[in-house]
Amino acid sequence: MKKRVLIVDDVDFNIEFEEKVIQALMDELKIEIEIDTAYTVKEALNKISENARYDAMVVDMNLPDGSGVEIAKAALAKSEETRIAALTIYPSKYEDQHAFFDLFLRKPIMPSSYKNNFARLLRL
Repeated sequence: MKKRVLIVDDVDFNIEFEEKVIQALMDELKIEIEIDTAYTVKEALNKISENARYDAMVVDMNLPDGSGVEIAKAALAKSEETRIAALTIYPSKYEDQHAFFDLFLRKPIMPSSYKNNFARLLRL
């Protein structure tokens, strides 16, 4: 079972953290997950349009060129099956956007919490 995910964040450290936690999950569950990354809304929108649908996305809500909501809307327009987590320090700020997200993750996030929530996102 191979899964495809997109991680969107404008901070290198956050992307590296998420990739390492996902790698640990892959090793633990003996599954394959293809990880794409994007640092901006524009880059994420390009990846969504150029690739097959993603099984899941973890999207930083506050990016230099816009909001993670734009990314979620584009992903869901392509496939309603894509499961999307919002990653934010202010989850209450986006309460009116719950229709676009399956999960809200509050920064800072611990590795075990991220791994458990990511597994839920992928329905593992």
